[in-house]
Amino acid sequence: MSLRITGGEARGRSIASPNGITVRPTSSKIRQALFNILGGRIVDARFLDLCGGTGLMGIEALSRGAGELTVIELEKKLAANISASLEKLSFEAEVITGDVRERLGDLQGSKFDIIFADPPYKSPVAKSVLHLVDRYNLLSDDGLLIIEHSKDTDLPLDKVSLTRTNKREYGQTFLSFFQKPDKPAQEQQ
Repeated sequence: MSLRITGGEARGRSIASPNGITVRPTSSKIRQALFNILGGRIVDARFLDLCGGTGLMGIEALSRGAGELTVIELEKKLAANISASLEKLSFEAEVITGDVRERLGDLQGSKFDIIFADPPYKSPVAKSVLHLVDRYNLLSDDGLLIIEHSKDTDLPLDKVSLTRTNKREYGQTFLSFFQKPDKPAQEQQ
């Protein structure tokens, strides 16, 4: 499967998804909507892509001007594919192979302006990501955590200090936006 980048300096270029592994890349409609919401805040941002899959979201972020990218992907074959796609496009990023729930602790002390998580829909990873990003304090002061999830996913909103500032619905897919509680919801402007 070939996936097209929808914006920025690599707009129109494609990356490949390896055969033999099932992935559910974020649709181009949702990607475009998300980057329209983010607007200029993507420029020079430190972007963390969790459950990277094909790497398309992080690569799209770099294409649109993100300053740094870190990707965590469980599957070795997918992580290698992400690295190959980055090289093909002459982008640089840190690609970490492993379970997000185990590897997020390795990033403690780092701060990210935008964290995007797109875990498998029927897994408990979305709940874990919300909890671990909060526990390890990975968001910058005005940072934004975005979790892509199905409508059936219950996120543990009462068990974290992060505040959901926005929720967008795209058919069966939702994007939930979280920030530290003392920061205004910039994406709602």
